[in-house]
Amino acid sequence: MGILLFVVFIAIFFGIAVGLLFGLRSAKIL
Repeated sequence: MGILLFVVFIAIFFGIAVGLLFGLRSAKIL
């Protein structure tokens, strides 16, 4: 169960990181 929680945490972390990356990139373009 702990491993599953860890995987979910990593997935959320990567999702936020990618979202911020694309957000900054689009902001630079605009």
